[in-house]
Amino acid sequence: MLRIESLKKSFNGKFVLTDVNFTIKRGEILALVGPNGAGKTTTINCITGVFPKDGGKIYFEDEEFTEIHKEKIAVVPEDRVVFPKLNGKDYYKLWSTLYSSWNEKVFERFIAKYNFNLSQRIETYSIGMKTLFLVGLAVSSGAEILLLDEPTQHLDPTIRIEIMKIIRDYAETGKSVLVSSHEIFELEEYADNIAIIKEGRVIFTDSIDHAKETHKILSSGEELTDGTIIGLVKNELLVKTDIEIGRYPKLSEIVIGYLTGKQSSNIFE
Repeated sequence: MLRIESLKKSFNGKFVLTDVNFTIKRGEILALVGPNGAGKTTTINCITGVFPKDGGKIYFEDEEFTEIHKEKIAVVPEDRVVFPKLNGKDYYKLWSTLYSSWNEKVFERFIAKYNFNLSQRIETYSIGMKTLFLVGLAVSSGAEILLLDEPTQHLDPTIRIEIMKIIRDYAETGKSVLVSSHEIFELEEYADNIAIIKEGRVIFTDSIDHAKETHKILSSGEELTDGTIIGLVKNELLVKTDIEIGRYPKLSEIVIGYLTGKQSSNIFE
């Protein structure tokens, strides 16, 4: 549904994105992970057109993404910036007008479940309530693609679990979701695929299940006879191999291994 090819972006001559590639199919959740400054938020902003890209292609359903496709995307931005003086009712009117696929029942249930006061100005909400309200708008939009930047940040643990399920249920209706997050342990619970970004480029992408099946963690003294050393995870090695050795990794260990490995800094790859 959404395909990113060789996306590039620079600011004042400094490249922030140099080679971003990934695909999200219908019904899938892709987790975009990486350290601060790696380019996660910039990638989202280039997809939405907040920043004009300097190179590469963005496709929606095999058509190059243009202004006419914007109704197909709903966004929860990282900065949680809201319009001053607008209350919940104002936001409801705005979003329900913008999205022809707006789901009134979903919005009503979400607002009732989390006890929102729509007469209150959104700017007076706590950061957690802003996050929750923006997620509610996004899942009520009926958009084909959700772009969620840290969607569980600032939320209580119980609500985090509920939001993760809501995002999962949304994807299961045949929609696509891109989640940018530092919460790797959470992502393992509800995301399907992963794209690891560092230094402005995606250095690894795969389904989470396949990545965990094809990588192993080796302790000191274990010798790799067939496969590839990826990187260091504390005092152990992450390797890519099909042989039965070591133990299977957690998602967090795969991410750390790739971020510390030589693949992330090899400019010739």
